[in-house]
Amino acid sequence: RRVAQYLVSSPPCFEGATAAAAAAYQRDGAVCIRGALRGWVDAVASGIARNLASPGPHFESLPLGATSARFVNDYCNWRRIPEYESFVRESPAKALARAVMASERSIFYHDHVLVKEPLAASPTPWHHDQPYYPIDGDQLLSLWFPVDPVPLDATLLFVRGSHRHGYYAPRKFETQRNYDGSDELPTMPAIADAPHEHELLGWQLQPGDCVLFSGKTLHGAVGNASESRSRRVLTTRWMGDDARFAPRRWEISPPYTGGLQAGDPMECDLFPRLL
Repeated sequence: RRVAQYLVSSPPCFEGATAAAAAAYQRDGAVCIRGALRGWVDAVASGIARNLASPGPHFESLPLGATSARFVNDYCNWRRIPEYESFVRESPAKALARAVMASERSIFYHDHVLVKEPLAASPTPWHHDQPYYPIDGDQLLSLWFPVDPVPLDATLLFVRGSHRHGYYAPRKFETQRNYDGSDELPTMPAIADAPHEHELLGWQLQPGDCVLFSGKTLHGAVGNASESRSRRVLTTRWMGDDARFAPRRWEISPPYTGGLQAGDPMECDLFPRLL
C-alpha cells in the first residue's frame, strides 16, 4: 500500500549532528542527517556484497510473494566483514549516535543488513526494535544507512513521537504472530491499514544520507517497486549511558547477552564502547 501521501510535509533534515538535529530526534523519535556518511558508501556497498556472497548464521530471506525477488537480512557480521568493522570503528556513525542520544558514550550493539531486490514485494512490517532486545533505557538507536537512492515510495516510515508510547509485543516478520511469552505487552496497532490516523515521517534519501531513530519508534516500509534498483541498507545499532541489560520472557534477537545480568550497564567485550 502506498502511504507516501500521508507523510508529514517537508519533515526536518540536517547537515550534521547539530543541537537542532538532536532536539528533533528527542521530539520525533527519528531524524534525517544529510551527507554525513558520503565517504563510506563504496566501502559499505562492498561489505554488503561480501556479506551476501558469504551469509552468516542469521541470514534469512522473507516470503517472496509473486516474484522471485528477495527481501533478505543478516546481522551480527561486523567482526568478520572488514568493511563493516571499518565503518563501525572509523566512520562518523558512532559520533552521530552519541550526539543525537545526548549520551557521553557510544556503545556498539550490532549490525544488520537489509536488502530489497528490484520488485521485492515483501513489506517491512510495522514494529519497533527494542522489545526484541534485552535492553531497557532511552538511549538506544538505529542508524539506517542506504547505499542506493531511496525514493519516498520505498523509504522507511516512522510514527512521529511513538518512542513515547511504551512497548508493543515483538512479532515474527514471517508469520506476523506475537512472540511466545510476550502476552504482557499490547499487540502492535495495524498502522498499514489506517496510515491516515498517524503522523508519519519519511525521507527521500541519497547515498551518504542516514536516518537515526529510537529503538522505541514504530517504523515500517512497503516493498521495493523499482524494476532495476535494489534498496541496500546497513543498519548499525548503538547504545548510550542509560542502556541496561533487561532479561525478557520471550526469545531475544540477536540471541546474545554478553554474559550480562539484570540491571548491568550494556558495555562489555561483546558490546564495546567505541566513543
